[in-house]
Amino acid sequence: MRKSPWNSFRLSSVWLLSILVLCAGGWWLGYHWHDFPPAARAEGAAADTQVDARIGVIDLPAVMQRIPELRAELTELQSDVQRAQSQFQKRQSELLSLQKELQTLSPESQEFQQRQQTLQQQMSQLQTEMQLQQQQFFERERKAYLSALGRIDEAVQKVARAKGLVIVLKQSRPPAATSNPQELLSYLAREVIWAEPQLDITDDVIRELLGPVQK
Repeated sequence: MRKSPWNSFRLSSVWLLSILVLCAGGWWLGYHWHDFPPAARAEGAAADTQVDARIGVIDLPAVMQRIPELRAELTELQSDVQRAQSQFQKRQSELLSLQKELQTLSPESQEFQQRQQTLQQQMSQLQTEMQLQQQQFFERERKAYLSALGRIDEAVQKVARAKGLVIVLKQSRPPAATSNPQELLSYLAREVIWAEPQLDITDDVIRELLGPVQK
């Protein structure tokens, strides 16, 4: 039995009408999206919130300032640096005094030549000692920070795994009004511009490092 052309036309009309209804409904929903209550809109963004919650941020300088061993090591290092600077400045003053005495002698005299040679040797030796001492201080500082960063890294891993985080990013808190330009440039180059406060695990990492008794 042959199908009637009218039946085919009605079938095509039904499909066309259905498509038009769906398009009109989608347009109406988009236009009136803000008319829905916040709770209804929040359900649509729940999945994105769950994904973002698996990201954490941390303020590393704030954590480092709370490590007692690092503070003690840096305080001792600063005292040693100041002591060494005082000693070197004293020796420099002595060499300057010898240089002034040398200027009172005749450049052609044998005493002048002997003193000048001795003075040059002492100045060269002092410069070498200052460079070696500076390298030692840099090495002590480097080891202190590496040790602290190793402990922080372990604490971050424990906190991140406990919270189910998949990534932890570094953020910086705004510098004080009296901060130097270098600190301001470092803040401008931060990796995280802004994050929800609940993503910050800085305090959790500090508690992991210091224990429950410490604050």
